Amino acid sequence: MRGLRVAYSPSLGGQVAVRPEVATAVRHAVERLAELGAYVTEADPDFAEPVDAFHTLWFSGAARVTQHLNPAQRELLDPGLREVCGAGARYSALQYLAAVDVRMELGRRMGRFHEVYDVLVTPTLPITAFEAGAEVPKGSGHRRWTGWTPFTYPFNLTQQPAATVPVGRDGDGLPIGMQLVAARHRDDLVLRAAHALYEAGVAQAPVTPGGS
Repeated sequence: MRGLRVAYSPSLGGQVAVRPEVATAVRHAVERLAELGAYVTEADPDFAEPVDAFHTLWFSGAARVTQHLNPAQRELLDPGLREVCGAGARYSALQYLAAVDVRMELGRRMGRFHEVYDVLVTPTLPITAFEAGAEVPKGSGHRRWTGWTPFTYPFNLTQQPAATVPVGRDGDGLPIGMQLVAARHRDDLVLRAAHALYEAGVAQAPVTPGGS
């Protein structure tokens, strides 16, 4: 890790509300990266939440891959997926191409960002696990799963390599993860950093009750 240029973004420039115990565990893991020789700077990639473009592309893709299903087969789909496929089938070509433009611009922004920083570090999720069988946490106000995955889906959109490393547990014993993102085609950097952190024992970090 010696000499690796790491950008630590705890909340994507204040766009994401992160649970305190998650923020604390991730910060401790980032400190471990610095101890391993990385140059760590708190820095945010410069982009606004691209969720509308992501939904257009993802919902359209879901509609396309389920297009061959007959009505009886569609009834077997998860209700949320069935709803997404219906929405995706209604997008126009112009809406799809506008979403592609957003994806391309975000990719260019991240390309410039990675000219300065080798790896971007964020929490993997701003929360820990909620009840099984629900798409979103109760009372969250979110409609789709992208509401609680703001750190991960943007880099699916830009097609960048990313990994998550376990960095401890919250007071209920639920796991907390830290995400490592690199420029396109730099999977080697992601894997190197993830392996170094794991070997350094961050997965065995103690329970984080919250706070600092």
